[in-house]
Amino acid sequence: MGDVYFASAQPKKFERSESLVFKLVDVAKKAGLADVVPKGKENLVAVKIHFGQIGGYRTIKPQFVRNLIDAIKECGGNPFLVDTWGIGHLEAAVKNGITFESVGAHILPTNGVREGDLRQVKVNGLRFKEIDIAGNVYDADAFINFSHSKGHGSCGYGGAVKNIALGCTSPKIRHALHAMEGEEDGARKFQEGMADCVAALYTKFKGKALHINYICDVQPNCDCADVSEPPIVPDIGIAASKDIASLEAATLDLINKAPGLPYSIAERYNLKAGDDKFRIIHGKDPYIQVRALEKLGLGSVKYNLIEV
Repeated sequence: MGDVYFASAQPKKFERSESLVFKLVDVAKKAGLADVVPKGKENLVAVKIHFGQIGGYRTIKPQFVRNLIDAIKECGGNPFLVDTWGIGHLEAAVKNGITFESVGAHILPTNGVREGDLRQVKVNGLRFKEIDIAGNVYDADAFINFSHSKGHGSCGYGGAVKNIALGCTSPKIRHALHAMEGEEDGARKFQEGMADCVAALYTKFKGKALHINYICDVQPNCDCADVSEPPIVPDIGIAASKDIASLEAATLDLINKAPGLPYSIAERYNLKAGDDKFRIIHGKDPYIQVRALEKLGLGSVKYNLIEV
């Protein structure tokens, strides 16, 4: 069973310390940030987020990113931010408020300016035997996976697993994953392939990775689009764990326990507390990816939820 540390978006008191911006740091530290981050300026910490697109605004807000960067520095690491799609995606980062000045860290494409900086990794996966891992991720000494939890048309839900599988690999791997969608039982193959990407990353970062889910602005579709939608549930909070499977299972359960929000797509589907929301919206079981991680020995679908 993995320990999942959780901070609610609902403050218990109207005080600064109860702001989720600050509770993020408490959650990350409780989940083992200091254990994961190597001390020393020469020790690089890759922080994977999603910069979003220029028309999208339901992404992780810069003040959360800044506080996490400051916490990594406090632990003795030298952090930098990464996301995929080459140098062109950096424009979206800037327009969405993610700059060196705002977050205190350098911002790089995961796999180089033309997405050609890659490391081939062998895996005994469910769908892949070799996966390209982005060079600017692979060359780091530790990996912090700061993901926005939301829906995804290909797999029902996109969180920590999706942030790695579609954000820390190559165009070839992304295309191969999406090609699986058109096959029989495509949603299962896609999600199992995503789990393989996590396995590839763990050939370098097993024991040196921390996963954090931002469970706010939970929109029904991915941040990859040039449009944002009203969130389907109220802001829930932030969860973190070294166990990526436990984190994703807990995140999905928290979303499913929450009530649906009016004026969102939840109203169209009459979503209520207890509904498997992304399965209803997208017609795909989002827990497949969690069970695939467990099959690969990358974590447990069972978890202890510890509120911070």
